[in-house]
Amino acid sequence: MKNIIIGTAGHIDHGKTTLIKALTNIETDRLEEEKKRGITIDLGFAFFDLPSGKKAGIVDVPGHEKFIKNMLAGVSGIDLVLFVISAEEGVMPQTQEHLDILNLLEVENGIVVLTKKDLVDSEWLALVQEEIKGKLKGTFLEGAPMVSVSSHTKEGFDSLIETIDQMAEAVTAKSIAASGRMPIDRVFTLQGFGTIVTGTLTEGQIKEGESLLLYPSMAEVKIRSIQVHSKQEPVAYAGQRVALNVTGIKKSDIHRGDIMAHPDSMEITSMLDVKLSLLKHSHRELKNWTRLRLYHGTKEILCRLVLLDQETLKPGETCFAQLRLETPTACKYGDHFVVRFYSPLETIGGGIILDPNAHKHKRFKDEIIDELMMKESGAQGDIVENLLIKASEDFMTADDLSKKLGLQKEEILNLLETLIGNDQVVKLQNNTYLHQNYLYELEQTIIQTLNSYHEKYPVRLGMAKEEIRSKIFGKIKMKVVDEILNMFSDQVASRGQFLSLTSFEIAYTPDQEAFIKDLKSNLDKGAYKPEGLDLILKNMKRPKHVQDIISNLTTTGDLVKIYDQIYFTKQRYDVMVDRIKTHFQSQDKITLADCRDMLDTSRKYVVPILEHLDNIGLTKRVEDYRMLR
Repeated sequence: MKNIIIGTAGHIDHGKTTLIKALTNIETDRLEEEKKRGITIDLGFAFFDLPSGKKAGIVDVPGHEKFIKNMLAGVSGIDLVLFVISAEEGVMPQTQEHLDILNLLEVENGIVVLTKKDLVDSEWLALVQEEIKGKLKGTFLEGAPMVSVSSHTKEGFDSLIETIDQMAEAVTAKSIAASGRMPIDRVFTLQGFGTIVTGTLTEGQIKEGESLLLYPSMAEVKIRSIQVHSKQEPVAYAGQRVALNVTGIKKSDIHRGDIMAHPDSMEITSMLDVKLSLLKHSHRELKNWTRLRLYHGTKEILCRLVLLDQETLKPGETCFAQLRLETPTACKYGDHFVVRFYSPLETIGGGIILDPNAHKHKRFKDEIIDELMMKESGAQGDIVENLLIKASEDFMTADDLSKKLGLQKEEILNLLETLIGNDQVVKLQNNTYLHQNYLYELEQTIIQTLNSYHEKYPVRLGMAKEEIRSKIFGKIKMKVVDEILNMFSDQVASRGQFLSLTSFEIAYTPDQEAFIKDLKSNLDKGAYKPEGLDLILKNMKRPKHVQDIISNLTTTGDLVKIYDQIYFTKQRYDVMVDRIKTHFQSQDKITLADCRDMLDTSRKYVVPILEHLDNIGLTKRVEDYRMLR
């Protein structure tokens, strides 16, 4: 069943609240002051069922110029506006300002409702209708249905309801696949229930019992129960007016303008990149760093304007800009906003958010303007690719991209599949995505790093993988690093725990070759009772990079380290292992004395030898002897 949100708009005392009561039999003026003064001050809410079965929620907004802030909070998220004009008075100042706001928010559907029809004659009514048509030219309401009614006699109401039902059919249903998001327009306590928040669920769905976050405070709240149109429901869907009974938070910690949404669905931001338009009939020229009031969702935020592509923004002009917020918020790509002058208060313009998590920009930078033009074009594949080009080093998942860009995850996944198919993006096994540009730059960085390492340490097998990971990848896990290194196998070779260029080969000098030969000879002299390596080296002529040479010989297996300074040559070691294995062909165990006699050695050597064989998994100790593992 489609759910739609209807909003009212229009000048004070033109009959918006009376119209809603006649439609729904619900009094939306709930405050004592409203009843006393006979005007709407804050938002009011009602609902009714359309003949087709569609469910309609209604938001009644104040018409007085002093309460435009409340009006802006009310029209956030509406699908259809009832643009109310008194047949007695016609177009008035707030009629125009409300129309400007609706245009700036790009509300697409509306019905012009002429109220107080019973107070004028047909000739006057025709004159007012013509005047209104002229005023609506060039706006989204040009050519919109116009219905004349009397809220007292109910004349014209059948026609109005039928028109609303027909217009509702054309309303695009809000996405319920996205993460739930509800800007809060009211918070109060109810005896026996606790804290209640209300708002229009602009996208996604919210379920009873689940936990949500309150943006921007990031406080966690739990949904105890849900009401939609005064009925308990287990789930609320996008396009519905919703009341949530929440726990885990005080009423004083929630404010109008806060957003109730799923965890990790948005990021907190203090900078927005936007496309900003100034109203044609505004009397203001905006200069860089002008202080403004930003209205987004149900929130008002003070901000500074940074003009990115021009010195001054004049009435009727459009520009790329950055809004630097004085308090943080959370929003998404494509959200609409309105700006009012700081003082005196007047609506001057609005636009669309192009980057909800912007970084500080310098003005008049061609690359920044080009990027914003691309975002404005709505080419979402380019937007995702552009972010990956800049931020692949963050190893982002689809969830991260969705949160960063304010796009739905399903959209992100489809766009990523296309980018992968075009060989522009690579998906890793941990479900992170990297741009090919980043991979190329990463490969070049590793090649340069290894090249410098080989020059500095010409006889080392290579650079330790862990050192490469720490130096270049930071906290990325080795499993992910290995997956990426496999992509560079034409240029980068993995040798155990070392990395080198595939073109690199160790080239020992004649002195180093002679040293290696003499070292092996000296070790072999002692058979299985060799001198300690430190003593052997002390009596030898040593070339450059001795420790690197010994490390290489150990890594390649030319030398085998048994314990501390005890080393065997590979040949000597292999003979020893063969003897041990041969022993076990006829015996089921070997003692320390057996091994000592077999190798013609002493306890000083046989103990570390047997412990070494245990460590490599050839033997296992049982009491005071060994068995073949």
